[in-house]
Amino acid sequence: MLPIGRMSEALTIAYRFDLPDGSTRTLEFAFDAVDFKMLKAPPDPPPFWTELSFSRCANCPLDERLITHCPAALQLASALEPLSALVSFDSVGVTVTQAERTVHAQTSAQQAMSSVIGLVMATSGCPWTDRLRPMARFHLPFANEAETLYRSIGMFLLARWFAGSDGAQGFEVLEALYENLHVVNRDMSRRLGAAARTDPARNAMALLDAYTTLLPAALERSLDELRPLFDAWQIKKNPAI
Repeated sequence: MLPIGRMSEALTIAYRFDLPDGSTRTLEFAFDAVDFKMLKAPPDPPPFWTELSFSRCANCPLDERLITHCPAALQLASALEPLSALVSFDSVGVTVTQAERTVHAQTSAQQAMSSVIGLVMATSGCPWTDRLRPMARFHLPFANEAETLYRSIGMFLLARWFAGSDGAQGFEVLEALYENLHVVNRDMSRRLGAAARTDPARNAMALLDAYTTLLPAALERSLDELRPLFDAWQIKKNPAI
């Protein structure tokens, strides 16, 4: 098995939707094997709602003179179009195929689309969501709150280690990131409102955003709940134990 980041071929993730009318739709995503950035070309021509100036995120750091279209919106435009006829509470079968595993769930259209949107936004090149790209590399479809929190904290601590920090600043940096992600999700929802004929995409974004608002508030409580899992890592008074 080749080490992570040394594979020559693109990595792929496929979402197959079994729709209520008996038809299927498959979304296939390819990612660079080294940095896991999305390899999909943007739609040509791009929809009007992908222009950077259209309902631009309040905290967007991009320069309109250099970047004309929102990177996340461009990738979402391609990903969501095949699912535009769905209604939020449609029950759909979703099969997610990755190199390591295949996951199947029977869930609502909005829940399934929320998982897709999270994957796409994290790998699209948006300066804020790009920080979640390490989590996207180890994509966990339909993760619950506890799983998302655990993965977020692990990603943050590893990022601090790579940056040469011992993590002494605590989790303020992670909390600030999620506050900015909330702004991105809120304003992206407005874009999707202009793009979608039905509501699943916006409702899916609301589900995704729930984690960005819950995580800072739940961080201390959740760490206390996770602490017993790490008993074996505690330094013992008797080094022989």
